[in-house]
Amino acid sequence: MADTSTLITCTEFADQGAIVRVTSHKLHEHESALLIAEMKAYLDASDRNLIAADFEQVEFISSAALGAMVTMNTELAKRGGRLVMLNLSDDAMQVIKLTKLDKLIPIAKDLNGAQKTLLK
Repeated sequence: MADTSTLITCTEFADQGAIVRVTSHKLHEHESALLIAEMKAYLDASDRNLIAADFEQVEFISSAALGAMVTMNTELAKRGGRLVMLNLSDDAMQVIKLTKLDKLIPIAKDLNGAQKTLLK
C-alpha cells in the first residue's frame, strides 16, 4: 500500500508568499525526502517563491531534514525566491546555530517576522 500522507499544509499570502506548515512531529530521513518532494510539487503547482517554513508541530528534526531545507533554499533561489524557517524547537535551533545554517537561511521567531523578512 502506497504512503499518501501529506507532510505539509500551505496558506498563501501576498503575491508570491506562502506559509508551509510541516505537520509531521518527527522529520527523519524518510520524511525529509517526502518533504522535499511535496514542497517542490507545491512550488510547481502554485508558482510561489517566498516560503515561510513553519516547524511549530515538529518535535524532532534530523540532519537530513536540515539538508532538505538547504535543498529547498537552493531551489527557491533558482526561482528568484527566498526561504525563512520559523517556530523551531530549542534543540533544532542549537543544531542550526552549530552548523551555521542560520547564516544561509533566515530564522524568524514567529509568522509576522517571517512575512516581514520575505516581503523586504
